[in-house]
Amino acid sequence: MSRNVRIALSAIVSVVLLWLALRDVDWDEAVTAMRGASYWYILLMVPVTWWSLYIRAQRWRVFLGRVGVAPMATLVASTNIGFMANMVLPLRAGEVIRPVLLSRKETLPLSGVLGSCLLERIFDMFCILTLFGLSVVLVEVSDRVQQWGYWLLMVSLGVAAVLALLRFQEALALRISRGLCNLMPGKLGDPLHGFVEGFVNALTMLDSPTAFLRAFAWTFFLWFVIGLVYVLGFWAFHMTVSVIKGALILTAIIAIVVSVPSAPGFIGAYQLGCVLALGVFGIDESEAVAYSLVLHAFQFVSVISAGLYSLWKEGMNLGDVEAQGQSADQPVRG
Repeated sequence: MSRNVRIALSAIVSVVLLWLALRDVDWDEAVTAMRGASYWYILLMVPVTWWSLYIRAQRWRVFLGRVGVAPMATLVASTNIGFMANMVLPLRAGEVIRPVLLSRKETLPLSGVLGSCLLERIFDMFCILTLFGLSVVLVEVSDRVQQWGYWLLMVSLGVAAVLALLRFQEALALRISRGLCNLMPGKLGDPLHGFVEGFVNALTMLDSPTAFLRAFAWTFFLWFVIGLVYVLGFWAFHMTVSVIKGALILTAIIAIVVSVPSAPGFIGAYQLGCVLALGVFGIDESEAVAYSLVLHAFQFVSVISAGLYSLWKEGMNLGDVEAQGQSADQPVRG
């Protein structure tokens, strides 16, 4: 599938999600809610969002494990620029830009750095599934939502089985990978197998119980800080929502919804996630959309400002970032 087709499809997905979120909104009520918000709480979201980016960089150092050692300054810059790219470039190019920047500046194997990023996402998935499970236990939900939780748990168990194969049956996993990649054209199969080897190398951090526990601790701490942003939103919009239950529900549901491929900045996905999550607590769609628009705007500004600062520190510009984004469609080489 060509890049332009993928961009068009992601834009269509965003339009559909945005329509689902906004279709029953009373805009007079939404504007009233935004005017009545306490923006001191909203302003606090900016440093909290910057803090979450710094925590991501700290956690990344753990996931890199034996792939290599990188200074915090480079990890922070790559993280800030990568997440900014996700906000402004299509196809979540920041997911490639972030490891590419780190690999090039610190001369680390790209396949291993990409593997560490994939490992991050897997830990994030387990964390989100845990939060979703706690939400189902603490908040009364429909049988359908509970079924979703069970299905997601089954998916996580499947991923766990694959990880176990890669980590504890490394030789067998690599033989399977090599056999499957040999069936593909060399331009695709060789880089893909190189990525698998890099990912297996990244998984060696699981050999250390301390590193394993640190990775989980950093992951849960990261999502705790992200949840704090939603709590500040509750207080800003004077919502009578339980801090713990509300943070769990919003963190889990929004994370799941924004994982759907969409336009840059998660437009549409973020709004729908807020509407679905706040609807659990009886918040009407108009107020939920007002909440989503204000929080999304301030988080957007926070991430963009962090990215621009890092671009300035690194002597780069937005054109350089876009050029890195084009490499998302190129074969990955270690």
